[in-house]
Amino acid sequence: FADALERGEFKPFYQPKVNTKTRTLAGAEALVRWIQDGVTIAPGEFIPVLETGNSICVLDFYIFEQVCRDIRKWLDEGIEPVRISTNFSRRNLADPYFAGKIRDILEKYNIPMNYIEVEITETVSEEESERLSKFIRDMHESKIAMAIGDFGTGYSSLNLLRNFSADVLKLDKSFIDGHTGNK
Repeated sequence: FADALERGEFKPFYQPKVNTKTRTLAGAEALVRWIQDGVTIAPGEFIPVLETGNSICVLDFYIFEQVCRDIRKWLDEGIEPVRISTNFSRRNLADPYFAGKIRDILEKYNIPMNYIEVEITETVSEEESERLSKFIRDMHESKIAMAIGDFGTGYSSLNLLRNFSADVLKLDKSFIDGHTGNK
């Protein structure tokens, strides 16, 4: 993993978010791709392995920094960026400096907060939920938008949303499977 990181084999690919009413670009999500010797390795093959340890946290910040470099480049070229959502594993919640590290990178590249959205997946444990709630408050105090991803895959409860004042809630497909015909 460290060698692949050093060789720059991990890249953000920007998946567009489109406003369906206006059919205009409304944002993008940075998705990590591993390109090794010209072959793209699917995230499903490497993300679960990296999540068994802290390697996923290293990759999260590596991609986040690349996203910030891209945004800075676009701004310097006079291109108005859209808000970019960057995923972070919930394993990062165990790091008491998580929010500070994000702010430090944004400051390093002089990125206005309105160009960034931090996405973290739904939590399972009560301890993680408390950490996520604090993290969301920290991000909001810094004027950074927050998204909760994969809602519906864990022990989802709409009551949990009272504790998470996220700006964006991304429902997992499994949450609504079989209910699309139910009015």
